[in-house]
Amino acid sequence: MLDPRKISKPGIGSSNLHFGKPLATAGGVLVVCWHGGLVKNHTPNTVPLAEVILKTVHPDGVLGSTRKMDAAISHLGSLRPGSVWKNGRLIGEIKMETLDATVVNLNPGTWDWVTAESAGLLESYLSSLSIRQGGSWLIQMRAEGGKTILIPCVEFLTRCYGHSSETNWLLATYGLEEIQKRYLYGVDPDPEAWILKLKRRVSSREAPFLAHAIFDEYTNDLCKRLHNSLQADFKPGKKTFIKVEPWFTGFPTIEGRGYWLNANTFLLLNVDGMSQPDGYPIIVERQDYAAEGGAETEDGRRPYIQNPPPGSSNVIVSLIDDEAPDSDTPRIVHNPPFRTLGTRRKIIRRKEVISGRRGDAIPGSDRNTLAPGDARGNGRGGGKSEFVSPEAVPDGSLAQMWQTCISLSATLDGYISEVGWYTRHAGFQTEGVAEYEYISAVPPGKNGVFKRAPKRIFVIRMTVAGRHVYILEIFRKPRSSTTNDGAIKHYEDGYRGLMVMLPSRKTDVDLELGVIFQNILRHGGRIKDTKMSNYPHATFVHRPRDDGPEPFKKVILNNLPSLVGPV
Repeated sequence: MLDPRKISKPGIGSSNLHFGKPLATAGGVLVVCWHGGLVKNHTPNTVPLAEVILKTVHPDGVLGSTRKMDAAISHLGSLRPGSVWKNGRLIGEIKMETLDATVVNLNPGTWDWVTAESAGLLESYLSSLSIRQGGSWLIQMRAEGGKTILIPCVEFLTRCYGHSSETNWLLATYGLEEIQKRYLYGVDPDPEAWILKLKRRVSSREAPFLAHAIFDEYTNDLCKRLHNSLQADFKPGKKTFIKVEPWFTGFPTIEGRGYWLNANTFLLLNVDGMSQPDGYPIIVERQDYAAEGGAETEDGRRPYIQNPPPGSSNVIVSLIDDEAPDSDTPRIVHNPPFRTLGTRRKIIRRKEVISGRRGDAIPGSDRNTLAPGDARGNGRGGGKSEFVSPEAVPDGSLAQMWQTCISLSATLDGYISEVGWYTRHAGFQTEGVAEYEYISAVPPGKNGVFKRAPKRIFVIRMTVAGRHVYILEIFRKPRSSTTNDGAIKHYEDGYRGLMVMLPSRKTDVDLELGVIFQNILRHGGRIKDTKMSNYPHATFVHRPRDDGPEPFKKVILNNLPSLVGPV
């Protein structure tokens, strides 16, 4: 089922981790196939480890030998089945079948646990991989139309228990009481109101799961059972296969990727989205500061902090997450986006004003990301991992342009070839997670903090008829609004794109990109329909936009002739 001939480049914003030994030194190309049993970390009171099963991928597209490595469960959001790795870095993803949004029944008595062996995986998916993991537990759900959905319990834990993998590994390691200590600054005594007093750096996206875990007896009980059973099953040197329960009841919608085992059974290896349970509105309360004497502070805003750009981190990360970090700066870990399906749970936001003064932001912090995880290393609080699972949105213009260029290199091979991304620092790259260029009219301060958000520019390079053509796209921040009926409407800002033909020498390319970036800043952070480069170039709007794998094919082919001649 896993077909290494169907490897695609990583999507925009994929995992940015650069793992150390043994993944970095394994040699060759490896694809993650399965998550096996869990074992207690040899460092006390740290995140449990999961057995990750990988297969080598030969240059001829054939799967080879099996490799097994232990990895912290907090890293499983990156080490997903189908992800392809080389030298510790993500280089691609194997295309799977898609399960569109499907309604499942999670009411008691309608779902069950099954082992990989009893579900027939040893004769189907796992058979093709020569992997014997018959004791692995899966949740068997009934779906509309008489279908059955099988989800590995480890995948359901790491993707559905909270919006970020911070939440589920803290639950497994320390239990619910510790999560409350780390996430909340107080508890409201009113049992009828679901009030979450969230600390400032805990994302509101955690509210639905967290509120149910604290206030809903059903969810509270199963969270305690999960932690207690895992701790009881941990035996020295023995791996345990975890059982995970759906944390709410009802008829939610779920989607993701995997394989149809037969006409009625889908093995959901990657959960990419799920709806939220119905229930009481959730009140999210946060503390805000007033100056001494009750006067408001002059400026309640925080300075803009540049998060590490997408792309592999320069800091090598321990696979088992127990080594001292190489940096005192918090590390942002980009887990795959997770889509909220259906109607969002109603969240009411309010502030509790307290006396005092807001502290200064530290480099790398982001008030919209969840970061209550353990600080490690020398005790100064540095090197903390911040696991971020952004809300999934439909592919925007930037991602669709990247997708179009990759597809055209296959369909127009010989005319368009060798597509990759480019930065002045890394040069031309055809592997790994794409990175951005960051530009700003105002340089960062001495502490590296930007007072205003820099522009992110994505640069694509493709070889067209033997010449190098670059496409520059400005990052559009995904936006959304909720309609009166609770549906979510996604949109983005509109920007022109730029196509330019540049010389082959890197020095010349980098100098001209600097000129183009200055022109973008001169025009208020936009690409204008005017002279933007000293070399042949064209600016364009993103129309027409077609369906399918090449949404901007006409845009590209309509503008190329002015640079390189007739197609």
